[in-house]
Amino acid sequence: MTESNFSALEEFAIAVRSDDIDLGQTAFLISMAEYPHLDIKEELRALDSLAAAASRRFNSDKDPLYQANALSEYLFDEVGFVGNSQEYYDPRNCFLNEVISRRRGIPITLSLIYMEVGKRLGIIFEGVGMPGHFLVRSKISQESLLIDPFYGGILLTEEECAQRLRKIAGASVSWDKGYLDPVTDHELISRILRNLIAIYQMRQDRPRAVKFSKWLLTLESQTPLG
Repeated sequence: MTESNFSALEEFAIAVRSDDIDLGQTAFLISMAEYPHLDIKEELRALDSLAAAASRRFNSDKDPLYQANALSEYLFDEVGFVGNSQEYYDPRNCFLNEVISRRRGIPITLSLIYMEVGKRLGIIFEGVGMPGHFLVRSKISQESLLIDPFYGGILLTEEECAQRLRKIAGASVSWDKGYLDPVTDHELISRILRNLIAIYQMRQDRPRAVKFSKWLLTLESQTPLG
C-alpha cells in the first residue's frame, strides 16, 4: 500500500507528470485501483528478485542478442511466464501484480515485465505498440532486435511482424514500418488503461469501466515536467 496521505489515483497523477516514468511503480498504482491493500514496495521487490536471479545467468561482455536470449530463457523457460491466450480478456492479465503472481499475462504486461527486469540488469528495451499486439525491442548498431514476450520471447523480423499483424487484423490490412516505432512511457500506460476499459465494457461492468476511464483522463490531463 502507499505510505503517503495521497490516494493511489493522486500518486498516479504525480507519477505520470514526468517524461521518465517508473513504469513498474506506475503499473502497480493502477493495480491499486482494484487491489487497494497492495504493497507496492513488496511488488517492486518481486521485480528486483527476478532481476537478481536472472543476473546470475548473464555475461555483461556478451552482445544484446545473447542478453535477450538469456533473459527470455530465464523468464519464459525457467520462471514460466506465458501468454494467456485461453483467457486473454481476463482483467487480471492487465494488473502487473496478478501477472507476476500467476505468471501469465497479455503482450503489453509481459513486455512491461521484460522491460523492467531488463532495466534492472542494465539492458534497455523499448516498448513497440503494434496494432493489436505489443513487442519489445533492443537496438543492435543500426538495427532493431524485435522480441515477442507473449510468445516466449521469440525473435521476429519485420516481415514476421507484418505477418502477425495480418493474422490479427486480416489480410487486407496494409503494413506500415512505423508500427515498429517505440512508444513513449505515457503511451504504454495509456494502452494498459484502454485495455482495462475495453475489457470491463465488454463485460458490461460499467462501474469499473468508468473508474478506469477516470484514470485515463487523469493520465491525459497531466503535462510532463520534462
